Amino acid sequence: MTQNQMGLERETLRVDAHGQVSESDHPQGVGHKLTHPSITVDFSEGLLELVTAPHRGGEPMLDELGQLHAWVARHLPAGERLWAMSMPPSALNEQIRIADFGPSASGRMKQIYRQGLASRYGKIMQVIAGVHFNFSFDPRFLAHMHNRLGQGLDEQACRNQLYFRLIRGFDQHAWVLPYLFGASPIAARSSMAQPTSWLRTLDDQHVYGEFATSLRMSDIGYQSPAQSDLNISHRDLTDYVRELVLATRTPWPAYEALGAQANGDWVQLNGNILQIENEYYSAIRPKQIVERGERPACALFNRGVSYIEVRMLDVDPFAPLGLSADSARFLEVFLLACLAWGEDNPGREKIDKHNRTVAIRYGRQPGVKLMRGSSSLSLRHWLDECLDDCALIAVQLDRAHGGQRYAQAVQIQRDKWQAPETLPSQRVLDAGADGGYHDWALGLAERHTRGFAEQAMDTAVAAELTQLTRDSFEQAAALPAASASQVEAYVQDYFASVCDDMLASLL
Repeated sequence: MTQNQMGLERETLRVDAHGQVSESDHPQGVGHKLTHPSITVDFSEGLLELVTAPHRGGEPMLDELGQLHAWVARHLPAGERLWAMSMPPSALNEQIRIADFGPSASGRMKQIYRQGLASRYGKIMQVIAGVHFNFSFDPRFLAHMHNRLGQGLDEQACRNQLYFRLIRGFDQHAWVLPYLFGASPIAARSSMAQPTSWLRTLDDQHVYGEFATSLRMSDIGYQSPAQSDLNISHRDLTDYVRELVLATRTPWPAYEALGAQANGDWVQLNGNILQIENEYYSAIRPKQIVERGERPACALFNRGVSYIEVRMLDVDPFAPLGLSADSARFLEVFLLACLAWGEDNPGREKIDKHNRTVAIRYGRQPGVKLMRGSSSLSLRHWLDECLDDCALIAVQLDRAHGGQRYAQAVQIQRDKWQAPETLPSQRVLDAGADGGYHDWALGLAERHTRGFAEQAMDTAVAAELTQLTRDSFEQAAALPAASASQVEAYVQDYFASVCDDMLASLL
């Protein structure tokens, strides 16, 4: 058994001393306008995204993430904290500043895309935070599987098949993650676009799901009505790329009605189901490293899958970094189990979505059932089977790497199965009872941020981050401002990319 690679992207919202979304400019000490590889902003100036490099093993990955958190905490404006929850605090749309990437054509396109997200879904949905877990197989494992299973396929085609098999196994068992790791059963009322019957009142500012695990992944979370019936195929790479590109070219009436521009200002990049491929709100994505100005679909089509990105994890408020080392080890085991589970079963999409929704809304309800094939099965019974499979894989990983860390990571999840009151979602509900949720969450943010600021930093890492930040802003400032016509031409050229003819041949 070889060593797989992992990386993390942790989103975290900046808030002030009262737990309100920060309205200040994005401080140059903790972000970028152009190319900073580790500390960036996502949708808004207030939503930081801390990104690690790929690592062989969870410990070095989390060590790097810890250094990034320490750096950020030292450079936050006075009085600001890093919010410890996935769901944002109460906020108004006008409090949220869309990220500014400068006046260059590429910077303007990034901002226009985010303006499109705000126009389509509102700003508050875009400051929901999560943890993205990136995973790639060890090259030696891929070479071994190619020798055993290649059957005339080249290495890239075999690699694509393995990753899509993993993705299909994940689709069928994605409900496991909100049940075990969901930590957002409470949301601010301002996160709700409209009343939702299955939610209850917690206090004058918040609602909750009695048995919910992850409101972040629910219909009031990071979801899109236009994408609700969008089933991008996970059968193989060609079908995936074809259907993803088609969604970027298919108009959606409500978005068309917004228009691309109004009174000389951009509203969105276009009126299609997806403005660009990255707008696809899937729980898992096949990924390839994108070159500057390259479309993600082109990168995948030309060079195949390099890694997968799991996007279904809530920020763990009980782990200062948003994810613990034991959880990272379990995720590695779970994804290997998904590879074993990922047989091609066409027509499962509706069942998979149903199971995910049940686990998100009602996962902790006693006796709750999921669908497996044409019959129903207790969630807890099915999870017990899944953990049995994971335990077998953990034994093999421990045998290869020494110790019992993987077995212990699986046992921690089995302990949750045996005592549902210890699930993160239940712990958050218990902590937020009696109207004390906001104060409790703000207290966590204060403790975590203070701990990061007091954490020792490697001087070489600190110096590198200082230089990278300085270089990023200097490079951005050196780029010429683009005229309106240059921005429009840049957007058109982006969609008429170098692989456009090849992509068109798929449609």
